[in-house]
Amino acid sequence: MRLMYLSGSSMAAPVVSGVAALMLQVNPKLTPNMVKMILMYTAQPLARWNMLEQGAGEVNAEGATRLAKLVRTNINSTTKAGDPLLTTSSAPDPHTTISGQTFTWSQGIFFRHQYAKGTSLITKYQTYYALGTVLGDGTVLGDGTVLGDGTVLGDGTVLGDGTVLGDSIFISSGTVLGDGTMFCSGTVLGDGTVLGDGTVLGDGTVLGDGTVLGDGTVLGDGTVLGDFTVIAMAALIYGDNTACMQATR
Repeated sequence: MRLMYLSGSSMAAPVVSGVAALMLQVNPKLTPNMVKMILMYTAQPLARWNMLEQGAGEVNAEGATRLAKLVRTNINSTTKAGDPLLTTSSAPDPHTTISGQTFTWSQGIFFRHQYAKGTSLITKYQTYYALGTVLGDGTVLGDGTVLGDGTVLGDGTVLGDGTVLGDSIFISSGTVLGDGTMFCSGTVLGDGTVLGDGTVLGDGTVLGDGTVLGDGTVLGDGTVLGDFTVIAMAALIYGDNTACMQATR
């Protein structure tokens, strides 16, 4: 087995997505926030890593699917905070055993800048678990607001039709990348002049002949790559600042 240092939510996304699919398979009535809550509550906290580095911990497929099966399937808009969340009268055993090794669930979840812990998170219904509420910032998902920024995600507005990703950067403002619209500038690399379409590398415009990549001009056309793009989006482009963690079996 090859061990590698991997970092960031991009590496975890495929695994977490698969576990979320298993949870919805055993209980299709789970809301998005219930899925998120169960994933965090059943996660395995890792030694030597703090919450800023690992979040809730390592995803736990066994615990997540076991807890998902116990959630009531008849929860609706009339369900009140404090009503029973599970089909059982008590919380399940917060331990998972895999290959002879047993670990304890985190038994906690994040609410933006707060961390809540305790069995009431899974034994009692919380208003945060309802449809239309985002765990973490109180804004609606899919009903008028995108993760806190006033743009709809999935309610008539799709990524790519003028929806801001969150930092004044449009994903092609209604057009497909490469069909005439560049990030933020409304122009293609070369402003209508494509490599090989009249201005070829070596055909009068040579890299290093007065226009250097990185001096404020993109391939000689005065349009800077990411012209209006704030480096604050570096987390999106380059990854986050999470410390590297070693992948283990």
